[in-house]
Amino acid sequence: MESLFPEVPPAPRPLLSGDPDMPPRLTARTLDGLEWLLARELSGLGATNLRIGRRTIEFTGTTETLYRAVLESRVAIRILEPLGRFAVSSPESLYRSISSLDWAKHLRPTQTLRVDARVHDSFIDHSLYASQVVKDAVVDGVRAVHGRRPNVQLHGASLRLSLHLSGETATLFRDAAGQSLHQRGWRKGKVEAPLSEVLAAGILGISGWQPGEPLLDPLCGSGTFIIEAATQASGLAPGLLRARTRKQGFFRFHDFDRNLAETILLDLENKARAPSGTFHASDLDPAAIQIAKQSAALAGVAGSISFSCNHFEAVSPEGDPGLVLTNPPYGERLALPRAGAVFRRIGDWLKNSCPGWRAGVLAPVELAKSIGLKPHRRVVLSNGPIECRLIELAVHRAKVSGTSFGNQLPAESDAERCSSTKQVSRSVSDQIGDFRRRLAKRSRHLGRWARKQGIEAYRLYDRDIPEIPLVIDRYGDWLHAAEYERPHERTAIEHDVWLDRLIEAAADQLGLAPDCVFLKVRRRQRTGGQYEKVDDRSVTFSVNEHDLKFDVNLSDYLDTGLFLDHRQTRAMVRGDAAGRSFLNLFGYTGSFSVAAAAGGAEGTTTVDLSNTYLEWARRNLTANGFLDRRQHVLLRDDAREFLKHRGRRGERPFDLVVVDPPTFSRSTKQQQDWDIQRDYATLLQAVAGNLSTGGIVYFSTNYRRFKFNEELLSSIYDIYEISRKTVPEDFRNARIHRSWKFVKKV
Repeated sequence: MESLFPEVPPAPRPLLSGDPDMPPRLTARTLDGLEWLLARELSGLGATNLRIGRRTIEFTGTTETLYRAVLESRVAIRILEPLGRFAVSSPESLYRSISSLDWAKHLRPTQTLRVDARVHDSFIDHSLYASQVVKDAVVDGVRAVHGRRPNVQLHGASLRLSLHLSGETATLFRDAAGQSLHQRGWRKGKVEAPLSEVLAAGILGISGWQPGEPLLDPLCGSGTFIIEAATQASGLAPGLLRARTRKQGFFRFHDFDRNLAETILLDLENKARAPSGTFHASDLDPAAIQIAKQSAALAGVAGSISFSCNHFEAVSPEGDPGLVLTNPPYGERLALPRAGAVFRRIGDWLKNSCPGWRAGVLAPVELAKSIGLKPHRRVVLSNGPIECRLIELAVHRAKVSGTSFGNQLPAESDAERCSSTKQVSRSVSDQIGDFRRRLAKRSRHLGRWARKQGIEAYRLYDRDIPEIPLVIDRYGDWLHAAEYERPHERTAIEHDVWLDRLIEAAADQLGLAPDCVFLKVRRRQRTGGQYEKVDDRSVTFSVNEHDLKFDVNLSDYLDTGLFLDHRQTRAMVRGDAAGRSFLNLFGYTGSFSVAAAAGGAEGTTTVDLSNTYLEWARRNLTANGFLDRRQHVLLRDDAREFLKHRGRRGERPFDLVVVDPPTFSRSTKQQQDWDIQRDYATLLQAVAGNLSTGGIVYFSTNYRRFKFNEELLSSIYDIYEISRKTVPEDFRNARIHRSWKFVKKV
């Protein structure tokens, strides 16, 4: 079943020290888990060359990009503009470097200053001391020119600076907003533990909510979810209210472009519209509802939201199904046992009152399972200091019979429950212990091996323990895990818990955050399923294989864009390619084409039916310096049709060919379906018609039941099976694929 919710990429690793000789770039900061949303926002605002780190994105952009990011970003906390990057080795050299800037043009004595600092693995180990050094350098610089120094002010400072000190590299920024961007300007009054506007916007983005879809929050508190969504639906930029005062951030900069800012603000004012969709918010606390109404009025969306003062169990959604999104009370607001009972009642209310709706519930880790319904996904987030899970559900109608809701555990006696729980718990613990030990052993061996080989992507675990049918590949600091579906005796909830514990154990054993692991489920199918899109994030990064770079995408497809089991075959192609013309049929993301180009091929041709993969292949070629499009050709075509038409035209034959087709393929772009067992011989015969004498063909398949009939091709090729030679060292499964080398006879 296709997920109702878009998948969420894992939080990237931190961006550490930069090159002091490399100019710093604009920087945006956000909350854990929202980096991909921020990247999407910034790209839409004109940002380029995005580099994603944990809670941080570096990018390049114009002054307009900077201004729009401050005014239009919903998930950024800060937008920072660099003032300089310096190589420093002591507090004194940091002071001198900061003093070298012309502070008299940035700050007048009548204005105020604030300095924040982040310190990582440096000669200064306390951020307050680092900020003090910067503050002294700035005020001394202003005093040297004006004879007076500006004052320090923690709130509403005229100039807010941010220092990032990593190792012996110091980067200084000015805060383009002057305050945290979660402050929209519409919050009225206070309630206990209010939800951050940035987190609310992030959760709306993660859930896939779009203006027009009905939205309900039955425990709304001060109404953050509803108001944030209503402003989105009304086209109201989150920074408009702040900007109307013209008192913060870039409005006070000495190089402020007034005409540009006013043009942008006019454009944003003109985008305001009547919101689409319905918005309903309810809460048992009348004071909270009153605050929510006042905030909605300040935001300009009060007329779009229906507020009511009710217990959530008295709320009955009407109209077309939409999204239920809520942040129930927990933590210090509610004792844990009581909170667990509340979450169970929320689960019961959802299944009884909201059939057909999507739902997202923000819950702390210890309460996430209390809701009692099977989630589509649990997304790791932090609500202030509290680690939480966003529980995403598709609500089905409750069963009327004596059995409980279909996603819940079946009813059983207390004795049975205690006995089975103890047995399952012991078994799972044993499995996890074995799993950890196996990962540790493989990681020690393969980590050293991979570093010597110069590779960053390799197979770490391949169903080594029969009870744990996972395949785990390591890509730098991220893991790609696949579960191969098989019968088991666990309930759906038990299986989800089991998988969660395994993934958490893998991440912990390898020193990674749990959200650095992608998990997918592989099912038996007679289609080209590994190539079908399962998500829509398009967040890619590069991994090294020897001296080559390949883009991978761990989220959007079952496969990642780089078949690790063909690493040896790529090396063979590279070794054979010098001075030869190369053809890559079923080219996918072009990794074989890159290998051939690196080996000195006089030209490469990559054929695939997918524009997406051809563009991916282009990126891979470009990343490795193969830029000539006349030398490295990409063609969108069916492999069989390409060979047929080329043979008729009598074009120059190729000298080296790779044929790595899918097992099955069904597409409207093809004149007929592809079946490797049925069609391989005909295809390889057609390849021979486009191959020079003595030319080489590498053919491979991962179809386990493939039967190769040498007699069908022996008259035109010398045939060598090379399967054992092409399985890399990191693959325990020697049957991962079969490979042949064909040499065309005279």
